[in-house]
Amino acid sequence: MEKIIERNKYLEKIRPFYDSNYIKVITGIRRCGKSELLKQIIKEIKKNGVSANNIIYLDLESTTGTNIKTRVDLEEAIQLCIKNKRRYYIFIDEIQHIKDFEVAISSIRVSFNCSLFVTGSNSKLLYGKMQERLTGRAKEFEIYPFTYSEVLKYKQENHIEISKNEFDDYLKYGGMPQRFLETSEDGMRKYLVSLYQSIVKKDVYGTHKRINKTLFGNISKYLINSTGHTFSSLSIAKYFKNDLPKDDQKKFSETVNNYARYLVESYLLMECYPFYLKGKEALKGTKKYYPVDVGLRNALRTTNEFDDTFALECIVYNELRYRGYDVRYGKLRNGELDFVVSRGLKKCMIQVSYKIEKQETYDREYGAFKNLNEHCPMYVMSLDKKDTSHDGITHLNVVDFLMGKVDISIS
Repeated sequence: MEKIIERNKYLEKIRPFYDSNYIKVITGIRRCGKSELLKQIIKEIKKNGVSANNIIYLDLESTTGTNIKTRVDLEEAIQLCIKNKRRYYIFIDEIQHIKDFEVAISSIRVSFNCSLFVTGSNSKLLYGKMQERLTGRAKEFEIYPFTYSEVLKYKQENHIEISKNEFDDYLKYGGMPQRFLETSEDGMRKYLVSLYQSIVKKDVYGTHKRINKTLFGNISKYLINSTGHTFSSLSIAKYFKNDLPKDDQKKFSETVNNYARYLVESYLLMECYPFYLKGKEALKGTKKYYPVDVGLRNALRTTNEFDDTFALECIVYNELRYRGYDVRYGKLRNGELDFVVSRGLKKCMIQVSYKIEKQETYDREYGAFKNLNEHCPMYVMSLDKKDTSHDGITHLNVVDFLMGKVDISIS
C-alpha cells in the first residue's frame, strides 16, 4: 500500500490557524496533494482531542458532493451533520464547484460555530470575488507538486529504489505525486498528458463554455512550450494569424492574453514579473511564465529537443516559490538576470545554468552581474560539482540546494 508522506512545510504554516476564525484556503493545481493535506490536518486535530463527530468533510468531486451545487445545498448538508453545540471543523474540498462560493463560505463562517478549511484548483479564489468579500477573513496557502527533497522522502518511505540518475528523472518528469505510481517512462508521460487534458476540461472548458477548444489547445501548448521567455501576446498572435491584417492580429492578441490567464487560473502556469535593476526610468518589461511542474511542460513539448537549462531554471523557480520567496526576473536596460529573490526589503540575485564548464558559459553567467550596483548576495547555480565562486559571486550546486545541504541568503 502506498504510504503518503507528511507535507510538513505546509502543515507548519497552517497549524497556527487550526482553531482560528480565518477561513483557511488551500489552493494549487489538481492532483498536487491538496486533499491528502486536508486528511493530514484532520489527523492532527484528532490527536489534539477533537472528536471525529465534530469533523465534517465534504469532497465536492466525489459522491459526497454529488447533489451539492448551491449555497443552500451546502448549508443544508452541513446542518445535517451538526449534532451538538461544540465547535465543528469543516473541510470542503474543491469549493469552486459551488455557485457563488464566496457567498457560501462567508455565510458558513458566520452561521456555524466552526473552523473552516476549503480547497480549490483555481487561482482566482482569493484574487477575484472572494477577495472582495473576505478581505482580512481568509488565509491562503498555496500547495505545489513534490519538491525534489519530497520525492526522495516519498521514495524512501515507500521503499522505492533511488537511482544514481534520480535527479535526471525529476528534471524530465517533475513532481506530480501520482506519476510515481507509473513504472515506465511512457506511462509517466501518458499520465501527465492525461492530467493536463483533465485540468483543461474541468478548469478551463468547464468555466469558459464558449471557448474555441481547438484554438485553445493549440495556443495553450505553444504557451507551455515557450515558458521561461518574455511573453508577447502580439508576437504569438502574429505566429498563429500571420495572414490577418495588423489590426486583426492586435485584436486576436487579446484572445491570447485571455488564454494565458486561463492557464494561470488553473495553475498550469505561474506568472513571473520583472524587477527593474537599472535606473528609475520606466523600462519596458513584460512578464514571463513558468510551468508549475516541469514534467507537465516536458510531456507536452512539441519537439524532441529537451531544454535541460530551462528545465533546471523552472525547478529552481518553483523551489524558491515553495520556500515562500517573491521571485521575479531581473530587468536591465540591455539584458536580464534569471531571478531576483526577495522577502520584504531583503533580496538576492541568481543565475541558473545547467553546466558552466565552457569558458563562454562561465563568462556569460558570472558576467551577468557585471556593473550592478546592488549590495546583496549573488549566486550562480548549476549542476557542476566544482565550486567556481568568483569575485563575491557564490556558486551553488543545484541538487545540494534542493536537498537543503546549502542555501541562499538575502540582505
